[in-house]
Amino acid sequence: MENRTSRRDLLKTATLAGAFGLLPGLALADGKKGKPGRKRLVRIAHFTDAHISATGSGSRWLGQALEDVNDLVDVPSMILFGGDMVFDGANVNKDQMAAQWVEFHATLRNSNSLPVQYCLGNHDVWGWNTSSVDPKESEYGKKWALDTLEMDHPYYSFDNAGWHFVVLDSIARHRRGYIGRLGLKQLQWLDKDLTSHSDKPTIVMSHIPLLSACTTFFGHSEVDGSKWHVPGSLMHIDARQTKDLFLKHPAVKVCISGHIHLVDRVDYNGVSYLCGGALSGNWWHGNFQETPPGYSLIDLFDDGTWRREYVKYGWAPDSLG
Repeated sequence: MENRTSRRDLLKTATLAGAFGLLPGLALADGKKGKPGRKRLVRIAHFTDAHISATGSGSRWLGQALEDVNDLVDVPSMILFGGDMVFDGANVNKDQMAAQWVEFHATLRNSNSLPVQYCLGNHDVWGWNTSSVDPKESEYGKKWALDTLEMDHPYYSFDNAGWHFVVLDSIARHRRGYIGRLGLKQLQWLDKDLTSHSDKPTIVMSHIPLLSACTTFFGHSEVDGSKWHVPGSLMHIDARQTKDLFLKHPAVKVCISGHIHLVDRVDYNGVSYLCGGALSGNWWHGNFQETPPGYSLIDLFDDGTWRREYVKYGWAPDSLG
């Protein structure tokens, strides 16, 4: 069910609410049944796959989504931005990459007042797919994104309101492109980090899903009419290792991702894996398959449970494309 209860909506319904002693309510799907009297510790918004270019209407609609979430009566305490902030970094020159980041930052500056934590997406990496960019450029690869987003490291963790948050770097170089993989160094870091925070329920964010069902429907994944093929560019190729790591660290409760532009949920070994759709939907051309442009509201509780709602923020066809 869509939740767009804003301060403006509240004012419009104030008379009716006063008459009946009611306020517009929330209808969110629970991750699992929580304990009676559980207490919500923090509300977050999960934004992913905005794909902002220097032209077109994407920045205006990202602004709409940001204003939408900032104007909620039950406003989140922060936004987790799950990657692919810009439309295309892998295939563009320096001027084009700079223009995309300028547009993205201007939109955040003009339409958002909430704290933001970022995760790198494959489209945020500069120059990996083109020979026209010299790898010796100082901002080549992930460096540009890390600098402009003021990220000290592509993977990191922090605590907030009794929960532990882990942000992973999904994007590993593979030939002239990328693959979803943490690699040994990051896996070792993750093991150590989870060990150090075993007393807190943990949420993990990656760009590429660690585990997902909707990856099978992203493209034509059926091979020869007899088997499925899901490439490592759509789901982490080291999902077995992360699955085993989460078995060792049961404080991990939920993992959120983007990349696929579809919404799903997979529950496995006590962990819920949530693919979070896309702000841009079908890259700013409407729904991607059955999923409209949107973002997620996620509530995290003191008993380690959670609930999520996917919110349509009002995107409509635009003649600017």
